[in-house]
Amino acid sequence: MPFPPDAFLEALQTFSRHERMDPLMLLCKLTEEAGELAEAVLVERGFKPHKTLEPDAALGEAADVLMCLLLVLCRLHPERSPEQIAAQLAGRMDDKLARYVARQPRTAAD
Repeated sequence: MPFPPDAFLEALQTFSRHERMDPLMLLCKLTEEAGELAEAVLVERGFKPHKTLEPDAALGEAADVLMCLLLVLCRLHPERSPEQIAAQLAGRMDDKLARYVARQPRTAAD
């Protein structure tokens, strides 16, 4: 199952033109967003019954985490085009997905 290189290309193109935040600041923002994702998961799973969030809040927080990751890549590699970053990211995703699938136990359906 190949990962499509253009999955994040539009976001990378936009960020390469507009984002000027320092990579260290973006890592801090990524940490903040990851914490918000963790909280949304805890609320969804009932570990924080006193809190309420909108339905599918974890999906929105996951999108924020992905955006921060893409921003970090753009700022860390300003010499690379968005197309290069997208292609390299897709290649790495393919490799990691293949290794993940290979580690999974076989089921009767396999």
